[in-house]
Amino acid sequence: MSELDIPDEFIEENKNNLKFAISKIKRSGPYPKNQKQKRRMEVHRLHFDYGYSARKIAEMMKVNRNTINGDISFWYSKLVTHYNLFDPEASIILKIARFEEQRIRLREQLDKVTEFNKKICLEKMIFDIDYKILQTHQRLTESTLRIQNNDLETLNYAMERKKLPERYTSMLDAISVSKKAQEKIDKIITEDRKKLKIL
Repeated sequence: MSELDIPDEFIEENKNNLKFAISKIKRSGPYPKNQKQKRRMEVHRLHFDYGYSARKIAEMMKVNRNTINGDISFWYSKLVTHYNLFDPEASIILKIARFEEQRIRLREQLDKVTEFNKKICLEKMIFDIDYKILQTHQRLTESTLRIQNNDLETLNYAMERKKLPERYTSMLDAISVSKKAQEKIDKIITEDRKKLKIL
């Protein structure tokens, strides 16, 4: 059985539970709790790890599409509860980790494939994943710099309005200078800090 196959026993168990659910419809009885948990875990795996849509998962698992939509909504509500939308670091790290897992699986498949066309397809998929990871890192860097620059502008504006002598600057940019120039810069910063302490 490959990772993407739905286990036969899961489908058989689901058929039995479907019969049970049909027999309970008149009494509006719910699915058994353990079956609901198993189904939700499988939906989580197929949707979040492999990116399948609700329609595809419903077909694969032979479960009503509305039920799968409900399971996916359940997991998204959990994500909103556990992740701070104003600090998305955890979800970004998770996304990058998923990309890297997919890349590993594709790389393993590439080593096994001998047909040229299949090799090209797998290499393109690996390239796409690498590109997505690179884009994510680039956007994170740009976002961090943008936030810092906005903070610096706001801080310096407040310092100016209060007529305070200090101003803040970013040292994130790597600027190539001679050793002598670096020593002068260090000296200026040290002297300036001493003056500000006196004031």
